[in-house]
Amino acid sequence: MSERSLTIWKLLVGFTLFSLIAGGFKLFPMNKRYQQILVKSSSLKFGTDKALEDVIEYLEKRLEERSYYQFVMEKQPMRLTNVLTLADGSGPGSRRSRSALRVAMIYQSQEKYQAQLNYRGKVYTVVAGDSVPNIGDVVLIDKDQVIMERDSKLLSYPAPGTNRENAQEVEINNATTDKI
Repeated sequence: MSERSLTIWKLLVGFTLFSLIAGGFKLFPMNKRYQQILVKSSSLKFGTDKALEDVIEYLEKRLEERSYYQFVMEKQPMRLTNVLTLADGSGPGSRRSRSALRVAMIYQSQEKYQAQLNYRGKVYTVVAGDSVPNIGDVVLIDKDQVIMERDSKLLSYPAPGTNRENAQEVEINNATTDKI
């Protein structure tokens, strides 16, 4: 080997040894600090706290218990026919007795009340004093009821949206004073 080659090899070996020693001086303090962190962390417990673990356990237990329930809906609320009366007669209105007299609506027109009555599939628009064949005479209409005379009895039929659903028999003095 020539002098030039030996010099290059000596320089290469010298730089390598210098790099290893310089790296050792840099890595030794880092290793010492890492060992200190390991010693400190061995005394600490990592993980979730007890309160959080208890909450998670409670929620998992509730979720498991919930799978034992079986919910069955009697009336399927998402079916459109349970909400609307359709043109073919199906829907909630079709389940009612078709022979019963029902007040469909009460509205005010020209300072007097008018009502729309449904009876056996027919619709009647009436005012106080009208006589409806096969039903009776309309005695009084106000915002909450229609009072009719049927079979020599005074019957109060409630307006839609009131607390009552069925007709009530009333006395003549209560019919005009709204104490029904």
